[in-house]
Amino acid sequence: MLEYCEGPDLAQYLRRYKTIPEKEAKTIIRQVLAGLKYLNEFKTRIIHYDLKPQNILFHKGEVKISDFGLCKILEGDESRCELTSQGVGTYWYLPPETFAVGDKAPIISSKVDVWAVGVIFFELLYGQKPFGHNMAQEKILKDKIILKSVTVNFPPKNGISNEAKEFMKNCLAYHESERYDIQQAYNAPYFTKK
Repeated sequence: MLEYCEGPDLAQYLRRYKTIPEKEAKTIIRQVLAGLKYLNEFKTRIIHYDLKPQNILFHKGEVKISDFGLCKILEGDESRCELTSQGVGTYWYLPPETFAVGDKAPIISSKVDVWAVGVIFFELLYGQKPFGHNMAQEKILKDKIILKSVTVNFPPKNGISNEAKEFMKNCLAYHESERYDIQQAYNAPYFTKK
């Protein structure tokens, strides 16, 4: 049983408006982070693993996270898990550590969802994805686009604050150890500073 959401989803919203003003985008991202924070506050924690605009629904002025079909569950003291479903997901929204190099299965944490938040925020503000924009998933994989995405380049656009860019950089840090975790993203100065 799923809650009914009257919609649209965020992807439809983006197709209609192309970009969203920073103040509105910030509100959407804050709600997504509140949802992710909730998923990680209990003994059994959930990594969504397929966070993207199509899986963020509008309902009566709020956003809701949907489609937990690829989610990973962390029990007890676990903070990381082996990625057993490698190769699935939507590559534009997955961080470098999900793309295996060699024979070992990647080990992931909830920071994969923080990366996705950074990509979504970038897309809301700039109308394009930060890595692999307009590329087919096969090309992203074949050309190792995400594995080569070491830094974020912001297109020239007026009206985007330096604080928003700094937040995105922290979400899109190439090395997982340097990336915000969900709590850090939720409590980032960008959202808490008056």
